[in-house]
Amino acid sequence: MSLALAVGVHATCNPYCGDKTQGWDKKCDWGGCYSCTECSAPAPVCKPFCEDKTQAWDDKCTWTGCTGCTECIVPEPVCKPFCEDKTQGWTDKCTWGGCSGCTECSSPAPVCKPFCEDKTQGWTDKCTWGGCSGCTECSSPAPVCKPFCLG
Repeated sequence: MSLALAVGVHATCNPYCGDKTQGWDKKCDWGGCYSCTECSAPAPVCKPFCEDKTQAWDDKCTWTGCTGCTECIVPEPVCKPFCEDKTQGWTDKCTWGGCSGCTECSSPAPVCKPFCEDKTQGWTDKCTWGGCSGCTECSSPAPVCKPFCLG
């Protein structure tokens, strides 16, 4: 798919697109041709044989003609607003249904190695260490000392 089509730019298919001898894989990148029907991906289909066959859906979803079946459509992961608001670590939040699509969950999960707890440095320092960024202390807001705590 062309970049223009991917970002939602729509135009008409210029008549010269069909006249040129280059393949559609090239012509679809041309400014006047990316809106031609030959440049849009065909919608996935679910042929009747997909339902009729006895193989597992994991297998059938790889077959031509079955990718559009509801059993084969994987919903896009989401990032609900509450994911950012909760104070638990991202290691935990990334396992929640509404948080799997958050950017913090798409990179390798941060870890909390046992040595993080044992070291005497403050959590402000330890949270910058590679093995400690997944510790709960690193994702929770620091407690605020109220005036009555000081006295």
